[in-house]
Amino acid sequence: MALKELGEQIHMLKKTIQRVAWAAMLAAGGMQAATFNYAVGDVLICFRRANPSTYVDLGGTNLVVDAGPISYFTNLAPNTKVTISTYTGSQLSQVGTNSVGWSAFAYFDHTAVSPAVPETIFITSPRDVLTTQTSPNHCATASANTLTIGQLGAIVAGAVDNPNTGSAALELSAYYYNSGDFSYSQGVGSSEDFNGTFTYNFEKYTPANFVTAGDPVRADFYWMYPVKLHAIASANYLGYFELGTNGVMTYTAYPTATVAVPVITSIRRTNGISYVSFTTGSSGTYTLRGTNSSGWNTARTNWPAITSVTGNGLVNTLPDTTPAANKFYVITAQ
Repeated sequence: MALKELGEQIHMLKKTIQRVAWAAMLAAGGMQAATFNYAVGDVLICFRRANPSTYVDLGGTNLVVDAGPISYFTNLAPNTKVTISTYTGSQLSQVGTNSVGWSAFAYFDHTAVSPAVPETIFITSPRDVLTTQTSPNHCATASANTLTIGQLGAIVAGAVDNPNTGSAALELSAYYYNSGDFSYSQGVGSSEDFNGTFTYNFEKYTPANFVTAGDPVRADFYWMYPVKLHAIASANYLGYFELGTNGVMTYTAYPTATVAVPVITSIRRTNGISYVSFTTGSSGTYTLRGTNSSGWNTARTNWPAITSVTGNGLVNTLPDTTPAANKFYVITAQ
């Protein structure tokens, strides 16, 4: 039997074995098989289960989401905040939100035509501190970017080869057909460097208690254009992605304005619900936090988060439905 024929039979056997797992994912995620609607230059947001301390892949399911063309993100006005709506909560639940590694990336390969720049990568850089932008990494040569783009393209091929809704694909973490067709986890590689082709950390990890911790996590988004050999140039900052504890992903473009300090204008209680009104700026996230007297001496930013709202320049009101008779409130902005 020819090696090619043997390889094809092995591939078909793998497909047969995986169909049972795929069927379960389809049923749980409410998905129907469709063609993954990807075009070169689209932004992919990928999720996998990963140990937040060691970054080791925990297996299970990956989710690959097509968030739309990079031009949509680069043409947003400064401080514009948009919600990524091309995946559902039920789809993300197949991966989870606690102990998850995620990143966003896009690329233009050698087929790109003007005004796109060939061998260009757009990619996240995780924040250590929620409100502090990361330092831009250095750009690489076109030949170096080509190696990474090969890995990114294989992740795309893996998403196409797995069950999806057109904009979001579920796949097994261990899925690997060949060097040009594998899951997001396989593309990240054991050293979190796209299998030795990338030199910077690009994934953000959520803690094991992310859902109950109360605070979102962010990763900055950069344009890493190709440069000449030995040239030193920093990547261009585009904005940041933010994953909330409810599983909702947002993107804020070119954040340039300082978040306005909120001022509580009134507190009232009606039918067992406390309503806190406060001022906001035109950008940022404003969070209502509360504690009883036992937590009064704790740092205000560590008070339990109750609910949040995006700044819109108006006076906003947030409710607290807890029945506590003794409670202090503060609004934090980031």
